[in-house]
Amino acid sequence: ITKKINAKLLLITVTLGILTAIGSISIDIYLPAFGVMANYFKVPIVRIESTVTLFLFGMSFGQLFIGPMSDVWGRKTPLRVGLAVYVLCSICCVITSSFLVFLTLRFIQGLAGSACQVICRALVGDIYKDKNAAHVFTILQIVMGVSPILSPIAGGMLAEASTWKYLFLIMAVVSGAGLIGCLTILPAGKPPATDKKFYLPVIFKNYIYCVKHPAFINYAVVRAISNSAAFSFITASPFIFTQIYALSKKQFGFVFSGLAVGIIAAGILNTKLLKYFGVQKITKSAMTCQLVTGLMMIIVLYFNGPFSVLLVLIFIFLSMLGLILPNTTSLYIGAIPSFSGSASALVGAVSYLSAFLITSILSVLYNGTAYPMILMMYFCAVVAYLCLQHKNLAT
Repeated sequence: ITKKINAKLLLITVTLGILTAIGSISIDIYLPAFGVMANYFKVPIVRIESTVTLFLFGMSFGQLFIGPMSDVWGRKTPLRVGLAVYVLCSICCVITSSFLVFLTLRFIQGLAGSACQVICRALVGDIYKDKNAAHVFTILQIVMGVSPILSPIAGGMLAEASTWKYLFLIMAVVSGAGLIGCLTILPAGKPPATDKKFYLPVIFKNYIYCVKHPAFINYAVVRAISNSAAFSFITASPFIFTQIYALSKKQFGFVFSGLAVGIIAAGILNTKLLKYFGVQKITKSAMTCQLVTGLMMIIVLYFNGPFSVLLVLIFIFLSMLGLILPNTTSLYIGAIPSFSGSASALVGAVSYLSAFLITSILSVLYNGTAYPMILMMYFCAVVAYLCLQHKNLAT
């Protein structure tokens, strides 16, 4: 019986990991193909970068409604619908030859994919509590970490004029596997509300309840800003690594994947540290490390230091997200467990909205150097650290 329970929990965790990774796959896998796609659609490469920005906006906007919807109607129905729409959009991205249609599909993909992000976090909050929740979120972070390793490698191998559309077929296959897992494996989580009525005033009431809890809003901002540091790197790194530092598409894929290994390693370390230290203490230490390495990145850039040194510092900086993201997620979900769907939606929306704004600012600040990316990453680390020190957070 114990073996059957453990096997079921493993399948549930893997399914949640796949669903959580969909957002990352939707971006990471086609980064090496930006140049080829620009040629195909006959637009500047900065327009291709806007497909990431629009996807992030869809993810942000969609979570604001899907989270509260899952509190009212239950977790599985919105998740199934979202996955089905995502699969359909992925297939349509392969077919279309219009850049405007492609942009629209990416926005709808973001809306549909937001169901995966918000409901997965809410399900973990339904099932696990306190350190157990932090432990499961860490495992999901590790499972999800496989995506930034494999996705850019696949993207680098398929980033050719004749094969780049296969990348969106991969998105369809992965999301299809998640849909099958949702239909067969995932538990229902929190039961639907008794009246099953979905009103806008109820949504706003739930969100007001969330933001009135200082601990929740502080942890939410910390996670959102920390996540934005990663998106600063994701958005700008294709140009910086391939144009400034002259890496090939395949080399970029392997370097990007190598950086993702650090996040996985930090996630594994987090599962060990949670046995001996508090969640807040681990988070604070990781963010302090980001402040130090971020400052060193700026110094290396200013003195035109070796690319290898800069790469090592970026590796350390991003690795700390393997500690920060799962721990802050467990903290904000635990702050208001009765409204975990709305809480997850609000934080997810703020995270992706923050990423949307920062990637938009990066496009404006584009000057052909690595400074905008590095300075934005450091800015995010500083703001997140200051939020963590807020008087309402116990240390």
